[in-house]
Amino acid sequence: MNRGGARTVAILLGAAVLASCASSDLVVVLPEHDGHVGAVVVAPGPGQVVLNKAYAGARPGPGGARTFTSNSDRINREFGPALAALPARPTVFRLYFLNDSTEMTPEAHEAFEKVFAEIAHRPAPEIVVTGHTDTVGKPEDKDKLSYDRAEAIAELFAARGIPRDTITIAGRGDRELLKPTADQVPEPRNRRVEITVR
Repeated sequence: MNRGGARTVAILLGAAVLASCASSDLVVVLPEHDGHVGAVVVAPGPGQVVLNKAYAGARPGPGGARTFTSNSDRINREFGPALAALPARPTVFRLYFLNDSTEMTPEAHEAFEKVFAEIAHRPAPEIVVTGHTDTVGKPEDKDKLSYDRAEAIAELFAARGIPRDTITIAGRGDRELLKPTADQVPEPRNRRVEITVR
């Protein structure tokens, strides 16, 4: 099975939704909380099936995949306990930085405090801190600055008692612009750190 769409949620379960199913595998596409639906490609044998609508499902079998449409009530009734046991979805926070600096903007200092509330809700939180820059400067300088921004945030976490072994840091330079611009264009929205808590 190939999955397409980064925000797709799919369930691969060891029992079918309906008791009359002979296959032991089931794939169902669930919508995100905001209604976004990605896609899943099911290729169990000859041909493939693309599931790209909410609650679209397929039962892979030796002759190919049989498709069906489910609904939220049926999924919750049949798989409610399994869904409830899934880990909480990752939450992403963005903190913005002053130009050519590892100093956060005043608004970012306030936003940073909200991260701790999210961490408190998770029994064993993992934190990924990814630094970014705008397109101004040399590539090696942007890589270093983005990493330094992530490191600065990791240090703030450590100062507040968050163990460093729960924090992963990375610097992406200007490779993942939030606001696409031409080269050497200052853009405050790209000077950021993204904190993912899962």
